[in-house]
Amino acid sequence: MAGRIPDQFIDELLARTDITDVVASRISLKKTGQNYSALCPFHNEKSPSFSLNPNKQFYYCFGCGAGGNAISFVMEHDHLDFVEAIEILAKDAGMEVPREQGAPDRYEQNAELLNRLSECATYFQRQLIEHPHKEKAKSYLAKDRGLSGQIAKVYGLGFAPPGWDNVLKAVGKRAELQEQLLHGGMLIEKKENAGQYYDRFRDRIMFPIRDTRGRVIAFGGRAFGDEKPKYLNSPETPVFHKNLELYGLYEAKQNTTTLDHILVVEGYMDVIVLAQHGVTNSVATLGTSINSQHFKKLFKLVDKVTLCFDGDKAGRAAAIRGLEATLPVIQDGKQVRFLFLPDGEDPDSLIRKIGKDAFLELLDDSSSLAHVLFDHARSLVTLGDEEGEAQFTQHAMSLIQNIPKESTLRSLLVKQLADQSGLSSETLTANAPTPKPLYNPTQHAAHQTPHAPEYDSYGYDDTYVPHDYDDQPLPHTYPDERSHSYKDGHKSPSSNFKEKNKWQKKGKWQNNESQPIFTPLQAGLTRVAQATLCLLMHPAIARDIDVPDPLLSGDTIDRQAFSRVWRYFNKHPENNTGHLLYQERNSELLDAIYRLLNHPDATTKQKITNAKQEVLDMIEEQTQALGLNSSIQRLKTHGNDAINNSETKQELRALMEQLRKKKS
Repeated sequence: MAGRIPDQFIDELLARTDITDVVASRISLKKTGQNYSALCPFHNEKSPSFSLNPNKQFYYCFGCGAGGNAISFVMEHDHLDFVEAIEILAKDAGMEVPREQGAPDRYEQNAELLNRLSECATYFQRQLIEHPHKEKAKSYLAKDRGLSGQIAKVYGLGFAPPGWDNVLKAVGKRAELQEQLLHGGMLIEKKENAGQYYDRFRDRIMFPIRDTRGRVIAFGGRAFGDEKPKYLNSPETPVFHKNLELYGLYEAKQNTTTLDHILVVEGYMDVIVLAQHGVTNSVATLGTSINSQHFKKLFKLVDKVTLCFDGDKAGRAAAIRGLEATLPVIQDGKQVRFLFLPDGEDPDSLIRKIGKDAFLELLDDSSSLAHVLFDHARSLVTLGDEEGEAQFTQHAMSLIQNIPKESTLRSLLVKQLADQSGLSSETLTANAPTPKPLYNPTQHAAHQTPHAPEYDSYGYDDTYVPHDYDDQPLPHTYPDERSHSYKDGHKSPSSNFKEKNKWQKKGKWQNNESQPIFTPLQAGLTRVAQATLCLLMHPAIARDIDVPDPLLSGDTIDRQAFSRVWRYFNKHPENNTGHLLYQERNSELLDAIYRLLNHPDATTKQKITNAKQEVLDMIEEQTQALGLNSSIQRLKTHGNDAINNSETKQELRALMEQLRKKKS
């Protein structure tokens, strides 16, 4: 049974894994001194800014801020989750991944349910070649929708034949199997007869919905004619939550060579037809408007997301809901654009009509987030005078207020609004209205739709003959705190972007990150930071160094970083910096450590032979300083009356003078 991967195993795996081999097997490296350089695989660039340090077993990109160890590189480059990356590296190292016994995760608890859903998918696929009504389904797919056998294989399409008990008889022959199918949304219990069931999906083209591991977790069924509903989707189940998933995301990850841009469309068929024409990076929401959770998921994978909508009134309304969903979670280096199609067209019909190249040109000419935001704010204004301009400014600022305060995009939008309104940025910010209430898609779901689809190696051959599934349970992802914190603790690769600004006379503007997470420091390091860098460059010295307790606490990031680094290497002197990067879960401390590792002084500290003495000197200096400061604080806490005492006042002056001399 799967369980949590032991920490000791992950430490051992990192010790056995050479990050140079891992990265070199995926991108081209060039030796530059003691390190390696390369074109960064996480953003487009013409000159190398990706650096790999084989001694410390970590990588870092000066262009986009991506950084980490072998595990994080495989996760980001191969688009895998934490456990998948561990399994890949363990296989390469000839190691078997152990599991600790403990509480089973969500997927372990529902392993049998997932098996039944997989069996249902296989059953539906077989009906395309076995059922007497198969020609009806094949004709619809091939003639009416123009789909090839190959694309149907990729997306695992199937056929639910007419009848009330086909799945029930094929997959639910026993009572316990029927119970599992009921919980998986495949059966419906008869109201008048408890314990008796009938098939939910009947006489429909079936779209399996897969999770990010490729496991079938739900289905969408499309009617052949004008039956209602046109699309029938699985209900919410223990393994399927439609507001968290996107159809086609797994296929996009698997079939797109460099996935740096995702196109969000409205329907299953849009995704499939686009893929058949070579646009493999599209996904669809599952019966709901796109929400902030969707954007968070997408921003972990790509830097650019384009929302595609019809050009009619309904499409414009959907675009505004998409705008409102992205504002609270937009990040520097991430780009959201909006593509409005001609009236009467959807991605399916349009790409058939104009072809891939023309469709991609439309994508390139899509509208920026800034354009849509300001355009929407103006559409709410009915007056053409100063009062109308004031209303426009208020509407725009109420939207901008929802963007995170630290975002460079927020500052740029305020500046653009200042140019348009004639008011200063300071005035706009000082008089900003309450943020506009944002759209909540969970309150306006159009209809239920399944999870994000993802396919496994189903497949029909070219004549729609599917292979059987393996009877063994699929591997499970363990969603423990460690795996989540690891992924969240490391920043997703980001890159600067340019887009047309239709509201400023300057034409184009650059959205540079205000302070990239891992930007090299230019200023000199403090003594504490220098000592921390010595420990990072020479971890083994930590076991021979004692640090007084007062020095292991403090409210400055320098002191906290030193404390964390010393504690770790004092306990694990055999580990390297790559292990520490993996273990660290505090993003602020992690950023501080990366800045130190990429400081120009790092090379110098790596070569010195007296690193231990430098750390000891810092400890002695800080201990004395802390002693002085604690004495001063003790005197101050006595209150004004005590300090007015001549002896106390004289002692305080003496201590302050000693401290001044220390600092000078």
